[in-house]
Amino acid sequence: MRKILFVIVLVQTIFMVGCIQKKEDEIDIKNEDIITMENLDDYMFRDDVQYVDLRNFNSGFTNGFIKSFEVIPFFDYLDYRAFNRNDSYTFSPDQIINENIIYNLFEKDKAIFLFADGCVRSGYIKDLLSYLEYDMVFVLGGFYDYHGDNIVLGDGEFHFGDTFYNSLYDESSKLTYIVYGKFNLSLKIIEIRFDIIDENNTSLRNSFSEDSILLNNELTNLENYIVYDLLSLSDLYISLSNLDDSGYISVFELDSEITENLANVIYDFIPVK
Repeated sequence: MRKILFVIVLVQTIFMVGCIQKKEDEIDIKNEDIITMENLDDYMFRDDVQYVDLRNFNSGFTNGFIKSFEVIPFFDYLDYRAFNRNDSYTFSPDQIINENIIYNLFEKDKAIFLFADGCVRSGYIKDLLSYLEYDMVFVLGGFYDYHGDNIVLGDGEFHFGDTFYNSLYDESSKLTYIVYGKFNLSLKIIEIRFDIIDENNTSLRNSFSEDSILLNNELTNLENYIVYDLLSLSDLYISLSNLDDSGYISVFELDSEITENLANVIYDFIPVK
């Protein structure tokens, strides 16, 4: 019995030493290190690293993902919640809306590895985190630059969920146009909301001025008509782009520039034929 116990203890000791040795063999991470998709596998599955995929939620299902990376979507979540870029990818401190979102999502006591489809989104987040005094943030490159052993490929066809969201910044008016809503199973719009945000991040629909009340009423009429009509996004884009032919011109009265931007903000959702 004593021999059995001795063997068990010996095996456990060897196992623990092996684990400790593995930790000791890990490469120390320093600020000046160059960590890219090419050498990423040398730094995988560590407790002192937060691995962050900044692509949209659906990208992992469509194109694939890298094991151990958590999804913190740049466009689907951070944009217009944590910060308002006004469609710029050059970070400025005045773009921050809610820094607590950043503190809650990104771990300050770890090295942070970032990737998206390319380096633009990751570069923006790196600059933001550096401003908030995060010490070690690394931009790895784009998803397609990774050729290591920890990739899981997507199906190439998946489209995420039953919701949609998009924004468009109009340089001439300095206004941001936003649209979000829901589809039914036939991809017809069953809920939609437009908003127009000024440079002070204030909605033009939410003040008590006469112009704001008129704009809110007209957009509400438009939204109700779209839902009643059960349009697809393609149908909606065509209708807003051709008001005279669609009959929408008799439903609401909006400035032509506003109507054009409302059409453009949904253009990205139209399926490629």
